[in-house]
Amino acid sequence: SVSASYAFLKVLLYQFRSRYPAVEIQLHTGDTAWTIQRILEEQEDIGIAARPDHLPEKLRFKPIGESPLVFIAPAAECPLKKLLEQYAGKPDLLPWAEIPMVLSETGLARQRVNGWFRDRGINPQVYAQVTGNEAIVSMVSLGFGIGVVPELVVENSPKQANVSVLPIKPELEPFCIGICSLRRRLTNPLISAFWEMADSPSPS
Repeated sequence: SVSASYAFLKVLLYQFRSRYPAVEIQLHTGDTAWTIQRILEEQEDIGIAARPDHLPEKLRFKPIGESPLVFIAPAAECPLKKLLEQYAGKPDLLPWAEIPMVLSETGLARQRVNGWFRDRGINPQVYAQVTGNEAIVSMVSLGFGIGVVPELVVENSPKQANVSVLPIKPELEPFCIGICSLRRRLTNPLISAFWEMADSPSPS
């Protein structure tokens, strides 16, 4: 995703380019929900993704970071913000049935927020289902609803000042973020070089 590019690839590509300046890199950004599927279908050599709860056997995954999964709300004055202010200091009492939600169409974040609501017997009001975390942040910033995204997306978003993180308890399980590739593809010297370099992605 664009957020992964800001958060991780800047350092990884800097170091890789320094070591292997003749290697041509093709970078594709998109919805992280499709990353692992694109790797499995051999549309990409290496991807950055959140580790799924069940990792396919033929896939290798190397952790490079972690990000909490957070609920975000609009920071600007709007009807939704006024509703949330009534529950300041007691977010566990939020009337979720009255709160519009902006959620991912698919992917790990959607699975976890669905489980969070299900465990509490809540039937959320889904206002919009969108592709990509950045789109969720944009819609939340405009006051359309509450969203759920990895915290690193908020930290790297140009809309960061327009949203606020809600102190919802219990917290959602955080994302373990890493690089992934097919096991057999790691015999390729170029892919293997990038994979090994990711052990210490700090520019020297």
